[in-house]
Amino acid sequence: MIEPTTLSLSGDRFGAIYEFDAGHDEAIGRANALRVEQTIEFPADLVPDDDIQHSIIGRIEDIVEIADELTRVKVSYAVETSGFELTQLLNVLWGNSSILPGIRLVDIDLPSSITDLFPGPTFGVAGLRTLFDAPTRPLLATALKPMGLSAQRLADQAEALARGGIDIIKDDHSLADQSFAPFAERVERCAAAIERANADTGGHSIYMPSINAPFDQVEERTRLALNAGAGGLLVLPGLTGFDHLRHVCATSDVPVMAHPAFLGSFSASGTAGLAHGLVYGTLMRLAGADLSVYPNYGGRFSFSPQECAEIAAALARPLGDLAAALPSPGGGMTLDRVDEIVDFYGSQVTLLIGGDLHRGDDLTARAAAFRAAVE
Repeated sequence: MIEPTTLSLSGDRFGAIYEFDAGHDEAIGRANALRVEQTIEFPADLVPDDDIQHSIIGRIEDIVEIADELTRVKVSYAVETSGFELTQLLNVLWGNSSILPGIRLVDIDLPSSITDLFPGPTFGVAGLRTLFDAPTRPLLATALKPMGLSAQRLADQAEALARGGIDIIKDDHSLADQSFAPFAERVERCAAAIERANADTGGHSIYMPSINAPFDQVEERTRLALNAGAGGLLVLPGLTGFDHLRHVCATSDVPVMAHPAFLGSFSASGTAGLAHGLVYGTLMRLAGADLSVYPNYGGRFSFSPQECAEIAAALARPLGDLAAALPSPGGGMTLDRVDEIVDFYGSQVTLLIGGDLHRGDDLTARAAAFRAAVE
């Protein structure tokens, strides 16, 4: 047994809500194992009756069997265990337990001592509406694609889409620094193309290049993008990390959109991983994303209407003093579904339609039809 430890702690705690695929009694045993695993990862019986035992090890605060063989447990942790850093906060919430079967992290409860650490979305819903001079309508987004086009052909696309009135023209997440459309050339050409269109139309379209880069190139690509005139940035936190998203949001004065690439397996299981609202909603917003992309129901992917509604709610509900962020449902959406999507989400949404805009011979006309559908 180790010697007793006395700690100076605030007494402030943050909460994690887990679901276990077990009845009440089994869930208690598994939750007791989890609260140790997520903190000291050390035999609890070797810890004396001290501050580590009573404050550092997680505490079970509530346990409710919400359905047959499904029990929800709230565990709290001392805020000091987070190190007051996003990376360690995520580690305490879900680190080793993410490897265990039959457990989902469905929600988190953060006190102001945690939320105040993060500025959250720089623009948020209100700032985006001001930026795009769109006080009430849904915002519109699309992606430059397909991979394999030259930088000039992608720029031609961008200009046509901007002339049609699309607010956000982002890189497809597949675009990086490939030889057929090198990053530096692409951002120069696309940003200039959209600037030309805006000058002619009086529009407010912006280009969002993807900052999906090796760690040692992230800062350089961000600098290149902003110096070229990019009006926003696209980040893939499933690949580059949630703290990369936080850093980009905290150090850039442009809107940032988060993309879900590589995150799907976090939420694909109904009995393990993270709840949809948490991974695509709360965590994106906590890290500072102004917009969160995710697959809408009825598209190429398997998200349900309920899961999509949970994401939108998490992006909007109170979270300390953080601004609300906009949901950006996509994944195979088409122009003929615009009314349905707006009926589902209301006007607090960024509609993301990609390939369907390219049906027909006039990309600008298709983009203009998209814009007209929400005016």
